[in-house]
Amino acid sequence: VDSVIRTPTANPPEVLKELPAIPLPTEFEVTDVKPAGPEFRMGRFAIQPGGRFVAQGFPLRFLIARAFNTNTGEQIAGLPKWADVDRFDITAQAPSMGPSAPPLDMESVAPMLRSLLVDRFKMKYHTEDRSVSTYALVAGKPKMKKADPASRTWCRNTNAPFGAAPGSRLVTCQNVTMAQFAERLLSFAPWLNWPVLNATALDGSWDFSLTFGQNFPVMVGGPGRSGDALPASADMPAAAEPTGAVTIFDAVEKQLGLKLEPRKRPMPVIVVDQIEQKPTEN
Repeated sequence: VDSVIRTPTANPPEVLKELPAIPLPTEFEVTDVKPAGPEFRMGRFAIQPGGRFVAQGFPLRFLIARAFNTNTGEQIAGLPKWADVDRFDITAQAPSMGPSAPPLDMESVAPMLRSLLVDRFKMKYHTEDRSVSTYALVAGKPKMKKADPASRTWCRNTNAPFGAAPGSRLVTCQNVTMAQFAERLLSFAPWLNWPVLNATALDGSWDFSLTFGQNFPVMVGGPGRSGDALPASADMPAAAEPTGAVTIFDAVEKQLGLKLEPRKRPMPVIVVDQIEQKPTEN
């Protein structure tokens, strides 16, 4: 390669007419909703080829959280107790978007799932700011390498190399800001359960790698629903995993020179005003 420019030339004015954006569907085409059988003990959640969505054996709290793409229990409020107990089976088909359409992911399924909950369970909700539990990503003595700003931005989450503790993951990032890392950290370690917000005050982009266990860290009481992950102490990271793998808290501190600290912050919360226990008939 003798030369290349970073920014492509502008598109011709008529390109939007020739290649109009394809709107994503907001409703499933066909839905089948019913209470789960008493014999079903384990949930099954899948987005299948062809646009079929399947959720079997899940309570409404889980389905509502997926409909708003949140793992945080505190960001869904106002649900009755039965929403944590009664389980449902849902099979739904998204409208066809043509043979060249990309496969569905949870981001594209979420608005259709919200519409299903509104239609079949008569859910009504509003959004308001409330104080919720979060993790603040703060800087100690950073051990990361300053990135070349001309390099490509990416993160990869893979199995750790041979010799690492069983079940360990390796996250490698290039030319990533701390805001981008904080935003992606929950997808790398979804058991954290609370949003991760950047509070490092570190400017620029960084290259780094991080190895940690994928088992759940120590669970303790505190705000949020049962099962929210929190270090055993606000000042100390959780204990090492039984497998010998380090927790995400230890890894962030010892390998990157950063810390994850639990903090309360105001954030948008979905408040459910009404929801029916029995879905409408198929």
